[in-house]
Amino acid sequence: MDLAHTRLGARGDRWSTSRGVLDIRTPAPDVVTRRLEGYATLDLIEPAVRHLETLIDAGLLPIVFDDFELGAGYDSDVRAKLTAWHLRNPGKLKEVHILVKPGLVAMGVTVANLATGGRFNVYTDRSAFEWALAGVLTARITAGPASSARAPSLR
Repeated sequence: MDLAHTRLGARGDRWSTSRGVLDIRTPAPDVVTRRLEGYATLDLIEPAVRHLETLIDAGLLPIVFDDFELGAGYDSDVRAKLTAWHLRNPGKLKEVHILVKPGLVAMGVTVANLATGGRFNVYTDRSAFEWALAGVLTARITAGPASSARAPSLR
């Protein structure tokens, strides 16, 4: 396993292997952005799963924005693991938004979305994806401080 970790300020982490990079950020306590570049392996997605589980265990209902536009591919067990996680955890995520470009990653997301009953909002247009993220973040800002709930550390 060649998994490396880099802290990206107070609310983010970068996980990387020789084949891919995954940035995980928490711009608001219940909002998670993940950006994949390259190839996804189980080693690379494990921190993303742990991060969601930490937020859920803290009593949050996360809204997830996955930017997979630069994803080149993935091991087949990655799609199987993520689909199984979503099937075991219905209702634990408020929303899932996924940006893809046509290709292998988009096919995998489509298959996973069908298997989970269409729970994902899938985008092929970056501006629509960014607009949805901006809308959620704007709602958090205009609502003012929520409770004292804070996103736990990713590490």
